[in-house]
Amino acid sequence: MKVLSFFIKGKMAHFRRFYSNSSSLTYTIPPRTTICGILAGLMGWERDSYYEQFSCINCGIAVAAKSPIKKLVQTVNLLKVESINELNGSSGFHTQTATEVLMPYNIRKQDICYQVWLSHKNADIMDKLKHNIISHQPCYLSSGITLALGTAYNTGWIEYIGEFEGQILETGNISARIISSIPQKTIKEIDIKNMFNADYRLIREEIPLEFDNERRLKSGSLCNMIFDLNGNPLPVVVDKCVQLDNGDTIAWME
Repeated sequence: MKVLSFFIKGKMAHFRRFYSNSSSLTYTIPPRTTICGILAGLMGWERDSYYEQFSCINCGIAVAAKSPIKKLVQTVNLLKVESINELNGSSGFHTQTATEVLMPYNIRKQDICYQVWLSHKNADIMDKLKHNIISHQPCYLSSGITLALGTAYNTGWIEYIGEFEGQILETGNISARIISSIPQKTIKEIDIKNMFNADYRLIREEIPLEFDNERRLKSGSLCNMIFDLNGNPLPVVVDKCVQLDNGDTIAWME
């Protein structure tokens, strides 16, 4: 199968946790649902029209954090906008909301960086995504394709890496060094002895995977993902993974 890979980069990001209310917390890596929204935007599809196309059955997606990240809480002044004339804040309704923001350790010299891998069963969709990712249209004046990292005011860009051949391994008890986030349910063992030669910051987060056509989380679509914030490959024994022809091993978010 064909697997596309690209970087998502930016200075700041906020991927709101679905259960946040009075304070707005963020996931550390973009959830699968966020990646699907970014891909749908590249395809030019309307909101809420793409959930079946990018379901776990039709599309494999993997994500890895490739740069050190820190979290900072800022108070954001949110406006209630009910018409285009109120975009200037004239409605008079403002809400002070504590918002958790992702950023690099040195925001002047560094960027937030995530690597994404994807494979779609529909070859036409894969070809169009590849074309849109690597094309430099006049409206995209950053170092890649301009997008929002979770919220509209956290702009970012895409940088294309390449296309690889991938093979799904699902024979059970597979020893591998996986460079992407890994579903906890597929991990049988973490090889702690082979982790002493690198600086690991392991995180576990419960991340949403996909919506139904009513924009509600599908049953069983919350998944605990294990990943390293410093981008080190994780030595594990797993039930299932994907081997790429460049030697990398990843795991789909599913």
